Amino acid sequence: MANVLFLWAFVQSLLMSFAIGFLKKSRSNSILSAVFLTMSVNIMFQYLFRYTNVKFSFPELLFVSDVLDLLQPALILWYLDELFGEKISKKKAWYFAPSAIALIAGIGYILSFSSFTYHSFIGTTFHLCLLGSIVVWRGFIGFKLFKKFKALKPKSDSKKANDLHWPKVLGAFIGVTFYIALLQFTYRTVVFPLNGSDFIWNIIQLNYILFNSSIILITIYFALKFPKSLSGNTLVVKMDKTDQTIMNSYYEKLDELINVEQIHMNTELNEKLLSERLGIPSYMLSRLLNDHIGKSFSEYFNEKRVDEAKKIIASDIDKKLTNFAIAVDCGFRSESVFYINFKKITGMTPRQYRIKLKDEGQPALMTG
Repeated sequence: MANVLFLWAFVQSLLMSFAIGFLKKSRSNSILSAVFLTMSVNIMFQYLFRYTNVKFSFPELLFVSDVLDLLQPALILWYLDELFGEKISKKKAWYFAPSAIALIAGIGYILSFSSFTYHSFIGTTFHLCLLGSIVVWRGFIGFKLFKKFKALKPKSDSKKANDLHWPKVLGAFIGVTFYIALLQFTYRTVVFPLNGSDFIWNIIQLNYILFNSSIILITIYFALKFPKSLSGNTLVVKMDKTDQTIMNSYYEKLDELINVEQIHMNTELNEKLLSERLGIPSYMLSRLLNDHIGKSFSEYFNEKRVDEAKKIIASDIDKKLTNFAIAVDCGFRSESVFYINFKKITGMTPRQYRIKLKDEGQPALMTG
């Protein structure tokens, strides 16, 4: 029965990896695909070690499973960073340091033997160190995810609360695998030296495969129930009231960039440039605009640019400036985009607005 579960989990996780990879091309989905690919390879190794003679024929492969156990939580953390729109930089390469160190150390350990066997690895100090590092690493990643979810906790009445269901499932998966890793470490350090009970080890392995099988089924459920979870798009979660102080400080800084530096009049301005000038990650900028201000990036800055256009027109009643010149001076990239947004926001064309100002006798009007 258990061997069938192992094979089923391997096939399903492999298929899931391919399906997510082709579902929608995005970096987040590519990373999630790698998570399931890592899982499928690890499950296959576990199957081969349990039900075939591979562990005796090729004992050099035994430590690879532990390397994958260190790699998977790093991929999940990277995936969630990408999902929440956090800036991925070289500084986060440390996510993969534990698995890289384990791989290098494992190769060095094997090469130190003239004849490497099953018993050269299983139960040795090196093996126990690997198991212990898996426990510590998964616990650390789980703690980081807990802090992340706590900071992103939405209001209870927010429809966007559903956006956190899928990330929390992955967080719970890390928690469960931490528990299993702890059981494996305890078995190897305490139980096995005392009585070497295969029954307890079989129970632990059964838990391992059942939990891995469960995450596959849960992923399928979320793909059907909440398609946005695997859409490849960045999730923007509404923040609690306690976070409004932080948003207010960001808003004040944004206001300064607009009123003092007039950043909105830069035709090359985009979300990436603005987030860099504010010194915040792109997902935080999305929250500032969408949740705190209540407008999208284009809506907010097009309104600011139209306000500038109204000032220019008010001081240029005699129409010495063309619409194109006004558009560029206000930060619009083209006359057509300026025209469309001006009419959309004011309800008038630039020409109609000039006529209105003339009729009202307000050539000195400087604000919209």
